[in-house]
Amino acid sequence: MLSIQELYHYSARVRRRFAEKLAQMPWEEACKNREASFYSMKSILLHIIDNEEWMVNWVVRNKGTEYKREKKSEDYVNMQMVLDHLSSVEKTTSEYLKGLTEDDLIACVKLTLSSGKEFDLSVEECLLQSFTEQLYHLGELIALMWQDNIEPPQMQWFYNNPRIAD
Repeated sequence: MLSIQELYHYSARVRRRFAEKLAQMPWEEACKNREASFYSMKSILLHIIDNEEWMVNWVVRNKGTEYKREKKSEDYVNMQMVLDHLSSVEKTTSEYLKGLTEDDLIACVKLTLSSGKEFDLSVEECLLQSFTEQLYHLGELIALMWQDNIEPPQMQWFYNNPRIAD
């Protein structure tokens, strides 16, 4: 059976590949308003990263309503800033997941959306929500890349299997 840790390891591999793909593009193209969910590919990637940070560092610790983004999307002026933010979030996620126990996974926390709507979820459900949020937006990035005839990174499990060393 797959564990949350394996799903997050897979997720980190895929997200990193997409970030590296965006880093190969001219910055103006990564920032271009494409009328997508978060307008630009850069902002979509930042949303994915920030969602994980919010969920892992705040929501599952029952501090979700205290979360404040350090920077807005427009504060990132080059891809290195985005990659540095990604590395920081990956590090804190990895540390959190190493110590995660079965009891932690079943603990109940409150997830409060920006709309004010609240959900009582287990930590496992919150982590799964963050994982699936990334998948939705990676699909969006794939479609945007295809529109520009850019081949997106492979995101299938068999290419990114966490059970196989990098």
